[in-house]
Amino acid sequence: MPREINPPRPNSPELKRLQVPQPNSVRTVLRIAGTVIFATGLLCVIIAMMNFFSGFGSMASPRLFWLAFVGMPLMFIGSMMAMYGFMGAVVRFAAGEIAPVAADFANYVAEKTKGVVETVAKAAGKGFVEGMEAGRAEPSGQGKA
Repeated sequence: MPREINPPRPNSPELKRLQVPQPNSVRTVLRIAGTVIFATGLLCVIIAMMNFFSGFGSMASPRLFWLAFVGMPLMFIGSMMAMYGFMGAVVRFAAGEIAPVAADFANYVAEKTKGVVETVAKAAGKGFVEGMEAGRAEPSGQGKA
């Protein structure tokens, strides 16, 4: 069975409060625009570096080096947009990888600490019963302050 790109998620009241009305269109715009802006910035930086390093072979000064100062912010903005566009998919992947390990860990810890938990519970119950019995044994009005 093929896996859905954006599987349906449970809709709790808290989740509905956080959702954007059109999350799929916003996500698509962030993914496409972010990738295009990043690629444009990368192209500007590559052109600037090629122009800069080609100036070493001749005595001509680099004239397009300013493109690096345009390209770097474009790369940053594009990478941030793409990051937010792909964030849900990455987090769902990470959760799918981590959840089974966390469940195995919780089961392991529960199994290995069962005896300790029983001992602590018995001790707490015994202390509670002794405290209740001691409270009944004291004459009324002469309890410790």
